[in-house]
Amino acid sequence: MRIKLVVAVAGMLLSVPGQVSASVLAQDSAHATRDVIMRFIAADGTPLEGKLSIPANATGRVPVVFQLHGAGPRNYDNAVRYRDAAGRIQLVRYYDFYARELARHGLAFFRMSKRGNTVPDSGPPRLDRAIFSKATPSVLLDDYKSGLEELRQRAEIDPTRIVLMGSSEGTRLAPQLALNSPAGVVGLVLMSHQSDNAHDTIVWQNTVGVWRNVELLIPAANDSAVTKAEYDAALQADASLAARLPFAAIDTDKDGSMTPGELMALLKPRLDAILKAVEDRNDPFIWQAVLNLSSAYLLEFWRSEPTSAILLKLDLPIGIFHGELDGTTRVEGVRETEGAFRAAGKRTLTVRTYPRHDHDLNWTPQASLGRGPVPFQDAFAFAAELARGRPR
Repeated sequence: MRIKLVVAVAGMLLSVPGQVSASVLAQDSAHATRDVIMRFIAADGTPLEGKLSIPANATGRVPVVFQLHGAGPRNYDNAVRYRDAAGRIQLVRYYDFYARELARHGLAFFRMSKRGNTVPDSGPPRLDRAIFSKATPSVLLDDYKSGLEELRQRAEIDPTRIVLMGSSEGTRLAPQLALNSPAGVVGLVLMSHQSDNAHDTIVWQNTVGVWRNVELLIPAANDSAVTKAEYDAALQADASLAARLPFAAIDTDKDGSMTPGELMALLKPRLDAILKAVEDRNDPFIWQAVLNLSSAYLLEFWRSEPTSAILLKLDLPIGIFHGELDGTTRVEGVRETEGAFRAAGKRTLTVRTYPRHDHDLNWTPQASLGRGPVPFQDAFAFAAELARGRPR
């Protein structure tokens, strides 16, 4: 039985596009950046590095957006391989897209490599698993704090206009960073918001969330079932479904339709195995099953409070941008966060959700060669408003 895509997506805790060897993306000359590699030392002595992209036409200090990654190994480029229209393999650096589009708004962009992740002068990115495996959320938070302190010292940067932008995992860490190191932080931009703790996130990804991914592939799935006729119609548009989402394997009762319940039952052994691995601290299994993470990472926020409890401690404007077919983090959690802010009488939260958008907010390498998907355009514009002191 092969349910390759669904199983893989369900297992990706807080994912963003993967990394491969880097290549230079030609930038729009009107929105080019001047890039600076910053190297510094973490509080525990671990070497760290980041990349600061400054608008090439900047003439003085500029506001900056500080990016906090999604979970798993990440470096400051996160290069992604894709096939162009002519069938040739190309590479695009994920964060060059951010830098270019934020430069349109007159903003600098800073991102770090997580500890143990390096980008050498030549050759592919490197991962030191022994070092990265020690990167629990609290360790990452300390590393980001070191990066923020370094960033404030840069002559090119206005240290009074810093926007924290988090993706997935970063949406939990960004508000904590704002609380722990608030100087100059003017607001938060949270994309693909992780509202839940690690336990609830993993359970949801391997139950309800997996059907969200099916809905993205097959729109007819939004009525909680896919008939064979609907599946065959989707197969005409995407032949790879036959291998990624085999109908016969999922339709276990052979009634001519596949349902969320059938898919969840098939995935239950996987979920049980992950939960047991965390309990047993079986790190080799967790590394393979949950995006190269460790039991120490997961247990640190295994049963912690929802992210809304952290956000409510802030008196800063906050924007959340989330796909309604995100199978990795719940859109329902975003709505619960809205409710928590209303109940507290706080009006500092802006929420935008997007139909038929996934955890990556429909980012693709091809889309990033232009202005990118609408959620990114909205998030970048919101960051610019925060930097100017005029949140929408």
